[in-house]
Amino acid sequence: MRLRVGVIGCGTVAQIMHLPYLRSLPDLFEIAAVSDLSPGLVDAIGRMYGVPEKHRHTDYRALLDDDVDAVLVLSSGSHGPQVLDAVNAGKHVLVEKPLSLTVREADEIEAATKKAGVTVMVGYMKRFDPGYLYGQQMVKAMSDARYVQINTLHPAEDQYIDIHGVLRFGDVPPEVAQRATRAHEELLDEAVGGLSDSLRFVYYDVFLGSMVHDINALRALVGEPEDVLFTEVWPAGSTTPSVTTVLRHPGDLRTTYTWTYLAEVRDYFEELAVLSPTQRVRIQFPSPFLKHWPTPVVVQRMEDGALIESRVQASYDEAFREELRAFHDCVTGGKAPLTDVADSRADIVVLQRILAAGAPAGLGGEAGRWR
Repeated sequence: MRLRVGVIGCGTVAQIMHLPYLRSLPDLFEIAAVSDLSPGLVDAIGRMYGVPEKHRHTDYRALLDDDVDAVLVLSSGSHGPQVLDAVNAGKHVLVEKPLSLTVREADEIEAATKKAGVTVMVGYMKRFDPGYLYGQQMVKAMSDARYVQINTLHPAEDQYIDIHGVLRFGDVPPEVAQRATRAHEELLDEAVGGLSDSLRFVYYDVFLGSMVHDINALRALVGEPEDVLFTEVWPAGSTTPSVTTVLRHPGDLRTTYTWTYLAEVRDYFEELAVLSPTQRVRIQFPSPFLKHWPTPVVVQRMEDGALIESRVQASYDEAFREELRAFHDCVTGGKAPLTDVADSRADIVVLQRILAAGAPAGLGGEAGRWR
């Protein structure tokens, strides 16, 4: 079955990944409608992908009235309102992370999804990465994991985005932009209360924009953390910070996670390592803006007194493309999504607990309950 899809949000990730891969799977998907706040961008993308003018919209709610089976929500900010409206319109949804800024939104989406009987899948593409899946099998075979170490060295994204020729238009009407900004700030109030402007930005852009991927991948590897033992965000007042946190899992397993923004050196590094006395498994993710770049898995063990190290490249299949295939299977085959609303909700809770463990001044809202 070929799904007619509408795309809400035609910005960076849509242009680099989702739209090209939708077009590369013509037996599975037809791009039937597009929406973006920018009139110039939605027309340019519509022409590029052969979407008729009547199905190019600056209000996503008009797209939901089109004859589409499913919607991809790829806009910036909280995706909660768009997802909820799409579900209530009877559309299947693939939504980029984060699902929402608040747990309350996730709960509303979960209830609406059950009532409507549609599929909502959250776009954690790393969970569909062949390298990650190979490493996951190795980790699941471990019986004595002791320590998880996650390190992300995040350079400026422009160094990667610019190679793709992403289209941008500065034509969003001021009143539309102001309305979106007010809604965003109101959700941040609900999520984290009266934090400083810099920490509000860090919660949205760093925690929910980037760290959420590693938290989701971690939970799928070793299960749920029981507690957050430590968090520090530094330098104070920075919107390009470093974050270190320590998580406690059941038994004797601990995770140390450091995410740090290092702008100028163009070498994105992201490693999720699960370590035991008898084996070490290191999953090394590439920049999410590089296509068909493999995710190596490095495995170390002892054999007859010798250290054996293997480096595996499981496949060149692109994680974003595999994610789209999985979404199609869920919609047409009635399968439960691997990354569903409940899974994403759990990530939001963990990240709010991580933020609260640093005891920042002014913390309130949903995250404040974890102080």
